[in-house]
Amino acid sequence: MSQRTQRTHPAFRVIEGGLRAPRPLSLPGAAPIVLGAPELAGDMAEMFALALMRHVPVQALGDPHSVVEIDGTTRFTLHELLCELRNLSWFDASAAPQAAVAVCSRTGLGEAGHRRQLRWNGDGQLTLRTLFRGGVMADRPRDWLSPLLSRDICSAQGVEAGALPGEDQPVSDWIRWCAAHNGSGLRLPGDPRPTAPESLAALAARVAATPASRPFFNAALAALGAAVPMQPGLAPGGPAGGRWGAGRVFRLLAEAETHARRAALARHAQIDRPSRPAVTAARMAVYLGREELSRGGPEDPVRQAADELAQAAPNLLAWVSRANTALRGAPRCAPSLFLPLVGPEDAVPDPSDTATHLVVAGALATLLKAVFATPQQRLQSVGTPHPGHGLDRECDLLCSDYALARVVAASAYPSENHADLRLGQAIALELLRDALVRDAVPARLSLRDFDGRALSVVAQPGATGPVRVQLVADGRGLPWPQ
Repeated sequence: MSQRTQRTHPAFRVIEGGLRAPRPLSLPGAAPIVLGAPELAGDMAEMFALALMRHVPVQALGDPHSVVEIDGTTRFTLHELLCELRNLSWFDASAAPQAAVAVCSRTGLGEAGHRRQLRWNGDGQLTLRTLFRGGVMADRPRDWLSPLLSRDICSAQGVEAGALPGEDQPVSDWIRWCAAHNGSGLRLPGDPRPTAPESLAALAARVAATPASRPFFNAALAALGAAVPMQPGLAPGGPAGGRWGAGRVFRLLAEAETHARRAALARHAQIDRPSRPAVTAARMAVYLGREELSRGGPEDPVRQAADELAQAAPNLLAWVSRANTALRGAPRCAPSLFLPLVGPEDAVPDPSDTATHLVVAGALATLLKAVFATPQQRLQSVGTPHPGHGLDRECDLLCSDYALARVVAASAYPSENHADLRLGQAIALELLRDALVRDAVPARLSLRDFDGRALSVVAQPGATGPVRVQLVADGRGLPWPQ
């Protein structure tokens, strides 16, 4: 027979520490993208092309006369490679591939149509500049890569971050927390000079080894250290009353990273392995090699995409097959279209290594562009010979670099990069709206989004009710992104 006894002290003790669960957002779950055959052919062609260009020096990627050498007998120029891509319906503005997608309010073209339009220049043509956009409506500058990735530093490793500091705690506490959280910190005199990746292959390796959030935290630390002004409504003396200090900025960045990682991992968990780029490339090789005629009916989008590639871009497939033969030896089937293009002695990246990079990048880049007066400001870290681009441009370039790295490593389709960036942007906009509602004062935050639109987040207290926060583009109110 058991007997109940009374305790005079608690049986359990709550240990404080770590990053507390962030406030829930009203964003719905993000479902994986279902690609139609024309877009799948375009995405795979882009992945094949970037894989072939993986060892071209980055400064030569914008030159159509740059040569790619596969083996002793096979070589071609980037112009010839671009011509192969232009033959596909997805990259041809005059063609109208069927894509059963919902209409997109931005363009009226549908989400897939909007992704397609991002590949064209003003004349409706695919160019080397538009090929390397990486889901961002901006062409590459002459120095090509984002200085934020080149200037990235790691100031601490293997240290427990502990509890998130309060918004009103000293900046030194936040610097220690940032260093323990992801290794971010300030570049000091005497630190090694930053180096940029020399090729797309080096870029993919650098991104896979870099925590997604660290370059953005480094940028925030550099901006605050250089006294980069915040948006007029957030600056001291403005309506917000100086509430937007370093603590508020870093807390928002930390919350955005947590939400973005959860959203990215939830989306990644819904993706089935047979749909991944490496598996799709292998299936295309089997189909085109007529190894399994009984599988994959005429309505199979993978078969349809493979047939379009074989008909419209036969040289592209031949170059990829020769590259695989040079790296892996004589193939078991022809054409040999396996991805990623690495040899047996090379480490094959795992898609999960960068599964969260684009959503995190989209969220943190949007916050930095909205909080700081970015277009007029250029960051210059200690040890760099000249200042970079405006902070907003550097954030967009870093997002584009992450996207290119995932494509080169065959970790994600270009269409997935496009969607992940905009999912991160939606998360950041939702957090900004919550922050402005809590402040309950007039404010206006302006930024340029990944589609090149000038957005404003406008907070205006009502006469009798709570503050109303509106998303505005070109003078018109927009629905909050879902």
